[in-house]
Amino acid sequence: EETIVMHSAIINAGSSIGENCIINTQALIEHGAVVESHCHISTGAKVNGGAFIGKESFVGSGTVIHEGVQIGEKCMITAGSIIRKDMPSGTFHRNTV
Repeated sequence: EETIVMHSAIINAGSSIGENCIINTQALIEHGAVVESHCHISTGAKVNGGAFIGKESFVGSGTVIHEGVQIGEKCMITAGSIIRKDMPSGTFHRNTV
């Protein structure tokens, strides 16, 4: 309910998207990934298989979340980041490249 999936976004089999989310243009949510309620997955972001995005988190444009990574609630990840390790709730990740 209240979730929007924008143009050319792909949500693969076995994934789960919560309420009031934005899955923006060309975002990819792979098999078995979970995006909880009130999240924004920005343009071109890739959430790989088995990854978990906690409530009220923001994933910036072009970010890649690796397989099985757990992102806590209320996390913010800036554009172009590559996330290879779990992030506890409330974490801010800035792309340093």
